[in-house]
Order: sequence, then C-alpha cells, then structure tokens
Amino acid sequence: MEQKITKLLLQRLGPKIKIANTLIEKELNKQFANLFADYSLTGAQISLLVYLYDAGGRTVTQKEIADTFVLSHPTIRGIVRRLEASNLIETARLKSDQRQIVLTLSATGFALLKENIAQIHTIMNGINEQIVLGLTEAETAQLEQFLNKIIGNF
Repeated sequence: MEQKITKLLLQRLGPKIKIANTLIEKELNKQFANLFADYSLTGAQISLLVYLYDAGGRTVTQKEIADTFVLSHPTIRGIVRRLEASNLIETARLKSDQRQIVLTLSATGFALLKENIAQIHTIMNGINEQIVLGLTEAETAQLEQFLNKIIGNF
C-alpha cells in the first residue's frame, strides 16, 4: 500500500512543479508588462537584462547566460535576438574566441534598467514573498533545500 501511495505522489509532483512555475511566470510577466509596456518584455528577457546590468561591465557571453539560466542555446538566442531588435542589448564576437558571443546592454537598455532597477527588484521580491506566503522561516529554508536537491538531481 505504501509503495502505491508513493507512486501516486510522485506522479503528481512533476505536474504541480510545472503548474507552480507557470503561475509564477505568468505573474512575473504581468507585472513586468505593466512596468515595460513600451517594450513587451517577458520575465526571461528582464532577467537577462538585470543579469547584464548587475555584471557591471564584466564580459558576459551568451553561453554564460545559457548556463546560468539553464536554457538551451536556441532559447537564449531567441531572447537575445528580441532584445537586440528592441535596441536593449548589443552583441559582438569575443576577440579571443570568435565562436563566443558577448552580450552588453545598449545605452538604451542601460538607461531603462537604471531608471527601473528598484521597481524590478520590488517586483521580484514581491513574487518571492508570494511564493513563500504562509510558510514559516523554517519551511522556507526547507523549501530552498528541497529545490536545491531537485536541481542537483539534474
């Protein structure tokens, strides 16, 4: 009987994680859409922009972004192309390795982030608070441990 319950629980976990991810992403996109109405930016695009902004001029490659956000090359390439078309980032080849693409914020992208970084962090913090709403500090720490284990499993 216990093995049957465990199997049923396991069958529900993946879909629940996917549902939680979808709901979080929708809320993030909705709040960012209000903030960046002129650009129609998604949460993934804003995350990439914030990463570049926080890099503070350090060389950041497209591969680093793909590895950091655990996204495929085609997915990152699509995000980069849309941001480039919106004149928010610029791309160039790395001088020491022409296969690598370097990403930097354009002047427009930097100005947009600089003007809105506090609001972006407020939105992200609000989403994080919503994720752990109703959890104790110990449960939140435990959730982080569980998520780290899940990530480590892959």
